[in-house]
Amino acid sequence: MKCPNCGSHLEDGNLFCEVCGEEINIVPEYDPDVDLSVDIDGVFDHTKEINVGEVKKQKKVPKTRNEYYEKNKHVSREQVIDSVEDWDEEDPNEVGAIKDLILSVFDFWSRSIFTKIVVLFVLLLFIGFIFACILGVRKLVDRQSIDYLIEQAETSYRNKDYETAIDYYEKAIEKDPDNTEIKFAVSNCYLYDGQDNNAIFILKEIATENPALATDTYERIFNIYYENEDWKGINDLLLSCNDDEIVSKFQEYLCKKPEFSYKEGEYDETLYLELLSAINGYVYYTMDGSDPDENCMLYTEPIYLESGEYDIKAIFVNEFGVISEMNEAKYNIKVKIPLAPQVSIESGSYNVPILIKVDSDVDCETYYVCYRASVKEEERVDPDQFATLYEYPLIMPMGPSEFRFISYNEDGIPSTIITRKYNVKLDDAIVSWAEAANIATEYRYTLGGLVDTDGKSTTAQGKFEYIIEDALNLKGTIYYVINEYYVDTANDDLRSLTGMRFAVNTNDPNDYGTLEINAKGDYYIIKERSLNLEY
Repeated sequence: MKCPNCGSHLEDGNLFCEVCGEEINIVPEYDPDVDLSVDIDGVFDHTKEINVGEVKKQKKVPKTRNEYYEKNKHVSREQVIDSVEDWDEEDPNEVGAIKDLILSVFDFWSRSIFTKIVVLFVLLLFIGFIFACILGVRKLVDRQSIDYLIEQAETSYRNKDYETAIDYYEKAIEKDPDNTEIKFAVSNCYLYDGQDNNAIFILKEIATENPALATDTYERIFNIYYENEDWKGINDLLLSCNDDEIVSKFQEYLCKKPEFSYKEGEYDETLYLELLSAINGYVYYTMDGSDPDENCMLYTEPIYLESGEYDIKAIFVNEFGVISEMNEAKYNIKVKIPLAPQVSIESGSYNVPILIKVDSDVDCETYYVCYRASVKEEERVDPDQFATLYEYPLIMPMGPSEFRFISYNEDGIPSTIITRKYNVKLDDAIVSWAEAANIATEYRYTLGGLVDTDGKSTTAQGKFEYIIEDALNLKGTIYYVINEYYVDTANDDLRSLTGMRFAVNTNDPNDYGTLEINAKGDYYIIKERSLNLEY
């Protein structure tokens, strides 16, 4: 049987055309020319029992392009159009899409061979474009891989293109920030490219992140600074380094600020403050709070801090000229200051010499210096504990003189300084200074030890001189006091006191002798004494 609509072959029992879906009438249409005397029972003998499920199955028309086309290869376009018009009764969206697809397929295959070739060529070009895009993306991804970046960086490094190598290495570090080898490599590139600061920055970063590599890393940084003679850079590096081994190894380049032997604060005793430094160099300091530099006081010995307030600042300068940070400490010394020495004779001019007596405070010792007219004013200094200790009354010098006195208690606290100036003139003396000096010289010759009256010694290369410097009032009688000096002619005529003194009466040339002093501080004259002293 054939489908009355599309002419397709129908199998027996089908109620619908499998091609176009046309419903097949089992009962033949009435034909008046046909004899109506038909055996009705005979008609039913030619029918089969209707299976509802089979009917639904037969109504399912292929809806995909391939299925439909395979089943309709022999059907014309007009027949397909007629057959799909009845699909509108199905799902409109689904059926409409299938209809468009089927029609486009038939339109394409109905065209010429040239059109088909062009379409296929365009399709191949599109596929090739997609494939090229995939390859390009893949290649771009490969170019961003860390292995690729490192390979390109190493190639640029070998070609001495350090700037390009740095660019690749930096991109690699962005992908692997913890890769130490890459950081070492880029630091070398920076170094060869003249970017020392960037190389040092990377190396410090490595040392911080990898303590196990700190020693090697700091040695690399040290070499960079050393080649550039950047001593300050080395010092800053060592100050920031926590590796004791590194600091110890290069400590000669270190420049730490000096340390004070006493903490700042208030003290009830005097201090000898030390400014300490662990390495060779120079310490400069101030005591008034001003900032020190290399033109300030050079520290050579402990600083004595007596009663008062001090603001001490100090710097250290190493052998390479690097200046340390400044250290500062403030001290407030509050101690009992001893009373100033009490001098028995006030300043003034005198025509009669008077013994100078000094009283000291309890548990104190007094020191003094004496300057004669021959000593210039700018050369005169104040006494300290290294000056002459006062033990006995002092003989007043002839002519202008100046005494300065100071007392120290047991704690080393000094008193204020007392100054006395005297001018002794003996206007009525009968014996002149020259005569008195000659008398003392001849007397010394008679005592032995001299070759002649010119002062030549029997045992020494030098000679002796006898100089009038003081005057003494001894029980109402005025005496010149002549001091004996030894002159070392082999040592630029260096002059020094021997300790021997002689007295000559200012009004009687026959009254002379050796001047002595007893334990009580009383002066007396020995007029006859045989001496054979060697010097």
